[in-house]
Amino acid sequence: MAENGDLSVEPGLNPPPGITSNFENPERSLNQWNIVTQALCISLTTVFFALRMYTRKCIHGNFNREDWTCALAWLLGIGYSCTAIMMGEYGGGIHQWDVPRSKVIPFNKTVYGTMVLYGPTAFLTKVSILLILTRVFTPYNKMVIFIYTFFGLLLAYYIPAIIIKIRICSPISHFWLGDLSDGTCLNEGAIIIADAIISVISDLIILVLPLFLTQSLQMPVKKRVRIICILGAGGLACASSIVRLVLIIQTVGNKDQTFSFVRVNVWGNAEVSIGIVCACLPALAAFINRISQGLAADKTSGSRDYEMGGGMSHSMDPTNGITHNGETGSDRDILITHPQGFLKIETAVRAGKRGDRRNPRRDRTSFNGCGIMKTVDVSHTVSEYR
Repeated sequence: MAENGDLSVEPGLNPPPGITSNFENPERSLNQWNIVTQALCISLTTVFFALRMYTRKCIHGNFNREDWTCALAWLLGIGYSCTAIMMGEYGGGIHQWDVPRSKVIPFNKTVYGTMVLYGPTAFLTKVSILLILTRVFTPYNKMVIFIYTFFGLLLAYYIPAIIIKIRICSPISHFWLGDLSDGTCLNEGAIIIADAIISVISDLIILVLPLFLTQSLQMPVKKRVRIICILGAGGLACASSIVRLVLIIQTVGNKDQTFSFVRVNVWGNAEVSIGIVCACLPALAAFINRISQGLAADKTSGSRDYEMGGGMSHSMDPTNGITHNGETGSDRDILITHPQGFLKIETAVRAGKRGDRRNPRRDRTSFNGCGIMKTVDVSHTVSEYR
C-alpha cells in the first residue's frame, strides 16, 4: 500500500508476475466495447419502444397490459445501460491492476446496481412477451393456461431473487467496501449462477412456445414462418443469456473484477435489450402493414378514403361526415389472419345538403323543392390483407 495513503497511485489489484500496472495507457478494448454496446442498447430499444407506443396510440388507439410492462422494462433497461456506462468510467473493462484503487469502491457500487437492476428488467421483458403470446393465441386455452402458469413460476422466483440480491450483504455497504468494513455476504457466485440458469431456461421456453403454437394454425407456410420469425426472434436473447451464463461460470473466483464482470454485464445488456426489441416487433409489424396498405391505397385509387392518424380505420367526408370505425392491426390481427388473408371492411357514411357538389343525388328534390332535403351516401370498401 502506498505510504502516503494516496489510493489513486495504488493498483486495485496486484498485477500478475512480469506485468507492471499502467494507469496512463491501459488496454481499453473491452472498455470501449462496453460504451458502444450501451449506446446501441439505449438507441435501439428507444427507437423500437417509441414505434410501439406510436402504433398503440395512433393506430390501435389503446394500451394493453403488455404495453405498460414493456414501458417499465424499457425504463429499467435504460437505467441498466446507464449504470453500465458509469461502470466504464470507474475502470470497467480494464484489468484491475491497471485501475487505481480509488476507483474500486465506486466500481463495486455500479456492480451492485447492475446486479439488482438485471432481475426486474429481465422479468418485465419476459412478461411483456408472454402477455403478447396470450393475446395472440387466445383461442388456444390450454396453451394460454400454460403461459400464465409459467408466468406465475417466474414471478415466484424473481420476487425473492430480487430481495436476496438487494440484501446480499449485511450491511449492504459491505458489498462494495469489502475488507474495509465488517460484515457478511451470501454466496454471490452461487446466486448469480442460479439466476443465469433460470434466465436461460425461461428464454428457451419463450423461444420454443411460438413453434408449438403455430403448429395448430391453419395458414400458409409463408405466414407461419413470419409468425415464428417475429415471435421467435428472442433466440438472439436466448443466445446472449447462454453466453452470459458461460462467462459467469468462468468469472467465479476471478479477482480481476473490473475486467471479467464487464464481459458478463455486456451480454446481460444485450439479452434484455434484444428482449425489449422482440416485445416491440408485433406492433412494428402492424405499423409497417398500415403504412404499406396506405401507400397501396394511394397508388391504386389516387385518393385517400381513410385517415391513418387515428387508432381505428377512418373514412370521413371533409364537410359533414359520420365515421364507422373498425379496430384493426392488433397484435393478434397482424400475426394471425385468414389463410388467404383477412378482409377489412370500411364503411363511410357521408351526409350533405342539397346542391352539394359531392352529393351524386343532388338533383333529386322533395316537397316540390320547398323543404329541407338531406341525402346520405353509404359506401363500403373491402380490402384484403396479405
